[in-house]
Amino acid sequence: MGSEAKIRLGFFFGIFVLVAVLEILRPRRALTTSKASRWFTNLAIIALNPISVRLVFPVLPVGMALLAEEQHWGLLNSMGSSVLA
Repeated sequence: MGSEAKIRLGFFFGIFVLVAVLEILRPRRALTTSKASRWFTNLAIIALNPISVRLVFPVLPVGMALLAEEQHWGLLNSMGSSVLA
């Protein structure tokens, strides 16, 4: 793990612990669900987010490029095929 990743992870967990302690000491409203359930859900979202970003984002530009070609959108389609030859 690189130093940047360690720094980011350290800041994330530091802020997470700070917010968790503040939430325990000074809650802003009454709880409707358990903290453990909420924290587990939030941490699961945080864990799945980078995975989904790494899977979905590379596919989106390719799909959009194919759609633009199919619909004849964009500068290259409006200039004609003589520019591409």
